[in-house]
Amino acid sequence: MDTVVIVDNTSRWIDNYKRMLAPFQEAIPCMYFKHSEEAMEYMSSHSVAVLVSELDLPIMSGRELFEMVDMLSPDTVKIALTQVRDVAKTLDALNESKVFKLILKPFFLVEDLIVPIQEGITQYRFQMQEKEFNRKAEQKLEELNVKVEELWGKLAEKKQKYDRLCQAAAGLMRGNLGIHLSGLSQVEGEFVGEFCEKLLQEYVQFYMYEKQNFIFYMNYIKNQFHHPGKSCVFKIINQTGGDIPSVVMRRIAYGIYLIGCLCWQCLEGYHIENIIEREKDAYVLKVHQLFPDGTVSYKIKSPNALKLLLRMVQDLGRVLSDNVEEQELGKDIAVKLYYMLEHSF
Repeated sequence: MDTVVIVDNTSRWIDNYKRMLAPFQEAIPCMYFKHSEEAMEYMSSHSVAVLVSELDLPIMSGRELFEMVDMLSPDTVKIALTQVRDVAKTLDALNESKVFKLILKPFFLVEDLIVPIQEGITQYRFQMQEKEFNRKAEQKLEELNVKVEELWGKLAEKKQKYDRLCQAAAGLMRGNLGIHLSGLSQVEGEFVGEFCEKLLQEYVQFYMYEKQNFIFYMNYIKNQFHHPGKSCVFKIINQTGGDIPSVVMRRIAYGIYLIGCLCWQCLEGYHIENIIEREKDAYVLKVHQLFPDGTVSYKIKSPNALKLLLRMVQDLGRVLSDNVEEQELGKDIAVKLYYMLEHSF
């Protein structure tokens, strides 16, 4: 129930308020006080929707009462009662006290009193609804922040596992590569070792991304290898006629990455077309390496290092696909990698 407190030091006006508001007492319970101190004591222990007070009160004026209420009960809507003798002083009191309505005395119609009170109650309810909405929004935000912190924790834990896995696997890879690197210079050996680490890191990362679609992988890979301004063209085309299941898309995407990484590290320029098709029960990655001018310029000058990198990429491609077919088309090279959906992991 929304309680209204009315303060006026004149007994005659208190009697008038009671008479006018008697028909509304059940819907709008009112408490009447002659002194500001008594009203303050009541409001210190009761919730009040609207405070209606005479401005010209002894000891504690209505303006001072409003200022105290701002600290004691800031949600309470304030309505001032007054006989305007000094307009400037009255307006100053209204502005300073943030008064919602002003009722000029004398008045004789019930509507002059009840309508501002009803509007004040409506304003109070609106304020309380807004306050409750903000409270719930803040609570929801706190819950979301907790969830975000939990997700960041899980992400950090996942990254630590990822880093440890990469470090351990990289150590094993370097050890196994030792015999193959023996014929290379120190610089070439370091380059091949870093290339292998990069392939391993990306392999783990592709599978840590979990479920991703064609668009995601296409953008991720093209951002790394498609640079037409540097004569490095790397196209990825989906010709399956639909979406590619994420479990097989990860394998296909890593196969595309292997091709792109090899070209980017080894060739001065390239034109690669990666086309994904369907052949019966298999998804096929068809890779066309085009040489429009018939020449190939290598960044790596060591034939042994180049041969080793090519072999590693070919071996990884064979392991992660179900079948590989290679063929030469004149000056161009075409490779087809087959991926069976039931063999995906």
